[in-house]
Amino acid sequence: MIANIEDLERLIAHRGFLPFFFSGIPYFSLDYYTPQELWFPDEGMGVWDWKGPSIIEGGFAYGKFFDGKAGWISMDWFPDFVNYRRSISKLSEQEKVILSTIEEHQSLLSKELKKLCGYVKPRRQVERNPLLKLSQMAEKELKAAHPKRTKGKEGFDTAITKLQMATYVVTADFEYNYDKQGRRYGWGVARYCTPEDFFGRENFSQLKRTPAESHERIFRHLRKLLPQASEQQILKIIG
Repeated sequence: MIANIEDLERLIAHRGFLPFFFSGIPYFSLDYYTPQELWFPDEGMGVWDWKGPSIIEGGFAYGKFFDGKAGWISMDWFPDFVNYRRSISKLSEQEKVILSTIEEHQSLLSKELKKLCGYVKPRRQVERNPLLKLSQMAEKELKAAHPKRTKGKEGFDTAITKLQMATYVVTADFEYNYDKQGRRYGWGVARYCTPEDFFGRENFSQLKRTPAESHERIFRHLRKLLPQASEQQILKIIG
């Protein structure tokens, strides 16, 4: 069982692949190895607090790699994973815009990325004239009754998940908000970047295997690691 972040890092390094939540395969996710009391501890760090440090200190790739669900992949395997996944992935125009925005800034918080890519509309200043304010309220109610669909624009959550599944984007860290007393509150906000910026481009450009060879290498490893899994389940992990 895992008792601390050091145990988690050793497990990821040893196995190479570790989904965060249940993956459909017994004994192949963090929740199988972690006691319940560490998910929301009264004191000290717990499972949710381990994600950011494990990424930075452990040097692991973290993102939604497993059928749209999050998990870790060690750098012994991630270059091969990138090599294969990118060979079978095709990005939409909206995904390309998001990716180029991340590349331009090297890393961005999800809320920053949403604003830069037009997913967050700037707030309008409240009009002081009460008649205008009533008019705005009526307009708002009318739009709510007859919502206008946004055509041709992929939702942000869908797009950023697809970019992670395609291994063009990883989570670099999770950043938190703090109150005036220095107490942390809320969920961590994901910071995104490309694998090349986070790990160094040389870690991927020096790989000499073909995508098919990378696929075979990962398959053999997972077949040995997960004897309880079917061939179809393993192929689903690889993509």
